[in-house]
Amino acid sequence: MHSLLRTTTRVAALEKLTAYLQQYLAPEDVSESFVDNVLGCLRKPSEGEAVLGSRILAIMAIIFGEDEERYFQRSKNVLKPLIKTARNAKIKVSTIRALGLICFVCSVEEENTEELLELFETFFNPKIIGDICKAALDSWGLVASSLSDEILASDELLERLVPKFLALLDHKDVDVRSAAGENVAFLYESAQNCGVPLPYSEEILARFLEMSKDSSKKNSKKDRKTQRVVFRDIHSTLASGETPHVSFSVKSDVLEISSWKSVKQFEAMKECLQTGLQEHIKYNNILRAILDLPETLEDRKVDRVRHRILDNSYTV
Repeated sequence: MHSLLRTTTRVAALEKLTAYLQQYLAPEDVSESFVDNVLGCLRKPSEGEAVLGSRILAIMAIIFGEDEERYFQRSKNVLKPLIKTARNAKIKVSTIRALGLICFVCSVEEENTEELLELFETFFNPKIIGDICKAALDSWGLVASSLSDEILASDELLERLVPKFLALLDHKDVDVRSAAGENVAFLYESAQNCGVPLPYSEEILARFLEMSKDSSKKNSKKDRKTQRVVFRDIHSTLASGETPHVSFSVKSDVLEISSWKSVKQFEAMKECLQTGLQEHIKYNNILRAILDLPETLEDRKVDRVRHRILDNSYTV
């Protein structure tokens, strides 16, 4: 009973901390002891602790920014074992997403990128539960987006990955099918930039056209609509080179996204920050640089009460 109460208290504290971090803090306002405590709660976590704790680590990565190799390694030391051994799907999903984002933002070592891409590939299996497979596909796309077009368009990578993505077009989860298709479109863009053809391009084009017109009664009406919208855009990219177009406004800023690489990056930031996205775009220059927005001079004043809560509200 005592253990259950302790876990409930921790989860409540983590929920508060997530809300605070969504409002954006400057890196100097996040203490080392705070980071230690969040890492500590992920060593033998309950489901709630794992989901919230891993998300807090990811939000802090967006606050700390690039060239934070020590932070990446410390996060990896608690997240990677959970990715590999956790039986709970929600824990697997949240830790996969968090580790991918932290690597993308904070790590500068190419060997870390390669290690995580291989780890995420182990979940590219039509038999794996949809949420886990989708998280791995999204995280693979995010981490891979830090690589050069030359690496992404290499024969070795295309010959290994394209068939895996094509196999996932048969997954029963529409979100997995969509994420696999987006990754193919993302690789196609890099291949085009290098003047390299995509393997199985005729077969892929025909398949994507078919999926953009899905009328199969075995899928729900909502899933059919989702699939048609996504694969219409993907097919347009492969058939005629059309780029996706996403427009997002925050006060005086208009964010224009016109490549699949940028789509993968924006979607990952949005999924992590959720209701805090607008606040971070307004004040967080790390995020603004990732999204190709000019630096902001606006300074968010952190009140002393909130700062004290951050230092004291979570201990393990």
